[in-house]
Amino acid sequence: MPKPKPELKPKPKPKPKPEPKPEPTTPTPADENVEEDEYDFEEDEYDFELVPPPGDATAAGVVNAQVVDVTDAKRPKWMREMWSQTTAAVNVDAHELAGVVRETPEALSHAKPGESLFVTFATESVKDFVHTWIESARALKLSPLFVGALDEGMLKWCEDREIPSMLLSGNSVLKGRGRKFITAGDEHFKKMGSVKTKFIQDLLELNIAPILTDADVTWLRDPRPYFNKGTYALADALVSTDCIDIPGDARDENACAHVNFNTGVLHFRPSNASKAFVETWKNKVASSTIAWMRDQPAFNLLTHEGVPGHALSPATAVPREKKGKPGHRMLYHAANASLLLGVLPNWLFGNGHTYFVQWHHETHAADGAPYSVHMTYQYGDTGAYAYGKRERMRQAGIWRADPPAFYGDGDDDVKFLVIADEGAQMRFPDDEPATIGTDREAHRVAIARHLQEDKLRRTTVRNGLALAKALGRVLVLPRARCYCDKIWNNLNACRAPGAETFTLPYACPMDHIYDLPRWFDDVGRGVLPDFREPGFLSDARVPSEVRASRGRIVVDRAGDARAGYPAWSSGGGGDAEAEDVVRLRHGFTAADAVAATAALASKRVVEVDYLGGAETFCGFAADAKNAEFDAVATRALTNDQYYCLTEPWHAMGSPRGGRSASDPYEPQVVTRHCGASEEDMIRSGRVTRGEVTHLGTDDGCTCEWGFARPKPLTEVSKGEACKAGDA
Repeated sequence: MPKPKPELKPKPKPKPKPEPKPEPTTPTPADENVEEDEYDFEEDEYDFELVPPPGDATAAGVVNAQVVDVTDAKRPKWMREMWSQTTAAVNVDAHELAGVVRETPEALSHAKPGESLFVTFATESVKDFVHTWIESARALKLSPLFVGALDEGMLKWCEDREIPSMLLSGNSVLKGRGRKFITAGDEHFKKMGSVKTKFIQDLLELNIAPILTDADVTWLRDPRPYFNKGTYALADALVSTDCIDIPGDARDENACAHVNFNTGVLHFRPSNASKAFVETWKNKVASSTIAWMRDQPAFNLLTHEGVPGHALSPATAVPREKKGKPGHRMLYHAANASLLLGVLPNWLFGNGHTYFVQWHHETHAADGAPYSVHMTYQYGDTGAYAYGKRERMRQAGIWRADPPAFYGDGDDDVKFLVIADEGAQMRFPDDEPATIGTDREAHRVAIARHLQEDKLRRTTVRNGLALAKALGRVLVLPRARCYCDKIWNNLNACRAPGAETFTLPYACPMDHIYDLPRWFDDVGRGVLPDFREPGFLSDARVPSEVRASRGRIVVDRAGDARAGYPAWSSGGGGDAEAEDVVRLRHGFTAADAVAATAALASKRVVEVDYLGGAETFCGFAADAKNAEFDAVATRALTNDQYYCLTEPWHAMGSPRGGRSASDPYEPQVVTRHCGASEEDMIRSGRVTRGEVTHLGTDDGCTCEWGFARPKPLTEVSKGEACKAGDA
């Protein structure tokens, strides 16, 4: 590690100046060689002092709490095993990572020393995400931009579009990787990290202040003014966090100290401290034989050098009433007190939970609009493609890589079938609260509603896929409401630990409820109709003439009162006799739908108000065709998830909770809550998907399971309603 900085003396409050300088538009290097009076703060706006590190910050023998001794039996078994996994150090041809850049490469000539540069890194496999990154940045007039190409394909893609790029030194370690999309568990992820850190080092040596993001980050606002406010203007580095506790982070009192920093958004200033840290960081990633020691874990490990616990020591003192406010966010002494580090607010530099699950920017708009969002905390990615990330961005309207034809622009043959949101959502009693509380009994209402609404929605979507197939239309999915979060942990009031107060229900991403890789595989093979994300028609890129060309279908519900009605439906007060409305009986078939909607064939959009009854749709003409459709629909709609609830587990005395030395904590959630692994629970027949079966019993299990699979069309077609329709 680099030598620690000299002790920092408290910075006196600046004196007012007659003509204060304007706030800089590019980062000011936080270098110890820069005179203090070059930093200009208005006394009435910024009120803080720098404080020296604690006396033991660089003391010899301080154990880094992030490091695990694999021989320490007090550590959880899973943790010791993880730290025992080894791999070879990165083998770099011709010492590609060791050289020092001496001259500015032509590809970086547009980046000026002392100024910032927006940078992402990519292989050709993530070019769609780079497209979105570039377009989001250009829409905000962010510049200069640069894409660090990690393979020849990415370089050519950038050159063809005149995007500044170059093949990064050390890229040879990624050749022959055999997989398109490099996921976090891939051995090449570590190698990619060594290439990235080398390039960061090169930029700093060129006196450039990089604003670095992963390719799956989207810019929503220009972050530079925020980076240059108050305390942050003095930071050597700024980094985002995986923390999902927004109230805790907003208090800015180290409530998120136990959570990892996320290098998906990272800003360095070209200070001596940054340069020394990045040199150490690069070497750590390249030389470590710990299998998972990629760039992000190494960053977390190194920033905690000299720290006896998880919390870094504050480097700023801020009046309590200004804590967490813009210009007054805390700085920390990191890396043996050699680096001034700022941690970016988790609601302004959103992660996959704060943005796509908590939707904090919508439910708490007064807290400020986000500057960026990073696609973390999500499911549905494979080595072939990041399906989950793409669908989240589509659903939020921030994906920019689809062509105009995707939205029906310029292709009159693209027509849509839309399931009304209300028809796929439960109507709960008016005397019950619409949202879920946070009390100790809230989980009971939450899990019951969650499974009930999913059952309605899953049947609705299965029938919608079948109807879209029959009508030759693209299915637009209904907005999904979830009453329980999806997380790799137990749930508190059906919410992830750390996010116990966010609003339920939430608009859940598709990867929370569907198996997207299998779904897209079936669409790609042509056995399922194409589909669009919930809220698709509200996207401004859908031409107005498409939205205006609309027909509607009202389906007889046979007394089923579970779901709501859209305003245009007769049940919602609409005109059932309008010429653009057709009706379908309860128990209709694909042939019935084709005949009844013939008058709507020219409409670009056809909406249907309800498809959720067990025998609403009776399938296709032949059993063989029903069986064929069942097989592919089941693949797409099968998605298993456990929901293990903290409150009833505590009521049982928290068995298997690791509260004694003889019972070490292990991250086997179902085992802790049910006394058996999930596999054993399923094998023994103790799992009933889609129904509340364990809560309120004395069977010793405090988990429930989703999701119930729709009744197969081969069985539905033989039901009473379907037989009556055939008569």
